[in-house]
Amino acid sequence: MGFEYRIPRYEMLPEDALGRIHEKSLAILETIGVRVPHEGLLRFLSDYGARVDQKTSTVTFPEETVMRAIETAGKRHILYGRDRSNTAEFGYGKYNFNGTSGQYQIVDDKIRARRRPTLADLREAIAVGNGLDSINIVGAIVVPQDIPSDGSDLVVLYELLLSTAKPFCFWVFDGSAARAAIEMMSAAAGGAAELSSHPFYEILVEPVSPLSYRKEGLDILLEFAKAGLPVNVCPMVQVGASGPCSLSGTIAQENAEILSGVVLTQAVRPGLPVTYGCIPHVFDMKAAMISFGSPEQALLAAAMTQLGKSYVFPVYSNTGLSDSKVIDAQFGIESAATLVFGAAAGADIFGHLGITGADNAASFLQLIIDDELASYCRRLFSGFGLDDLDETLEEIGKVGIGGNFFGTDMTVRNFKREIWYPELFDRRAWDSWESDGGRDTLDAAIEKKGRLLKEAKENPVSPDEKLALELGRILRANGVEPPSRR
Repeated sequence: MGFEYRIPRYEMLPEDALGRIHEKSLAILETIGVRVPHEGLLRFLSDYGARVDQKTSTVTFPEETVMRAIETAGKRHILYGRDRSNTAEFGYGKYNFNGTSGQYQIVDDKIRARRRPTLADLREAIAVGNGLDSINIVGAIVVPQDIPSDGSDLVVLYELLLSTAKPFCFWVFDGSAARAAIEMMSAAAGGAAELSSHPFYEILVEPVSPLSYRKEGLDILLEFAKAGLPVNVCPMVQVGASGPCSLSGTIAQENAEILSGVVLTQAVRPGLPVTYGCIPHVFDMKAAMISFGSPEQALLAAAMTQLGKSYVFPVYSNTGLSDSKVIDAQFGIESAATLVFGAAAGADIFGHLGITGADNAASFLQLIIDDELASYCRRLFSGFGLDDLDETLEEIGKVGIGGNFFGTDMTVRNFKREIWYPELFDRRAWDSWESDGGRDTLDAAIEKKGRLLKEAKENPVSPDEKLALELGRILRANGVEPPSRR
């Protein structure tokens, strides 16, 4: 498609409201602080100007320390695939979409029920992600349950490095896995320096709300920061549960937690690229569940995107999701409404797509429909130009009163450029649709999944036997047996 980006800036909050929330976040960091249970990072923070209480591992942050970290943090970065023409650009005014990093259940398309995912499911997930046009970051989608849990994150990375030419995302579980993962990615990139300048992946570091971190997450952050690899700081504050029952108060807390992560990254490596991961949610008191598709999700995403952009960070938005367990009207409404709000506010990256319900499972069919929605959204916010307005006047004069524009030079030249054409959604008249089998969107997604898997089998990503051997060596050195590729 020839659409150009004209990403709007829907601003939900007035300038003074942004300032008030920023001030409250700074007050949280300076007067309450954050728990950082990691001796090494506490030393970095102390040297950077934070106030450290060694007994409680609590850190408070003077305003000047926070503002220095915001100023020095990298505001732009690009993720690359093994084929470096495949990119995801953060902070460049582009929309990026990623599949989920991995769920522990998968929806079986045939029986419409959840089951434990397998290594074969992971390989299918990568194949589907490779074939989707709008998903430019391939998510692992599942965490296989038929392989040993120790080292399963490294097995997932092994499969991604060998089977996709796009940037990717997956879960890293601890510091030792982070070190091994960086070694594996360095081998695939052509060395540590090449990986730093052409990263495949940015790590997601999730503070534990309210105002704390897990040591395992801090170990991971430290390894990636030392390697010069981008970090996404993304707390998941829940309104009324791990955050106050106030949208504005939750935004202030979420912002404080993100900014604490920014300071952590800059204390280790000044200038390190950081993504502002705004993923707060509400907690539904009736369902006793976090919600991914509430209207408040859209409001929180728009407001926090505006706040993140006020610091000039690239923003990750947890929108385009739904609480529905099946592909139905609820799924369509919630996914579209939240995604449009996040996109209108100008976020850079959206996901994790392909999730069924609030982290209940993964669904390939949902990912395929999400890809169509992402394409729709790209068109929605690409706008249109006025360069050919003078030519249209001539065109209208040539056609005249009562004529039509079918087959004119302008129509032939422009119909693919001006109009978005769906692949799954259907626009035909009833009779044409009915005579072609009367398929709904789910039927179309099932058909597309089969086609993508068939194409992947016939035209696999070029195997790299030398890389496979090196990755296998690294896995074995870390006590993990590489899976058979046959």
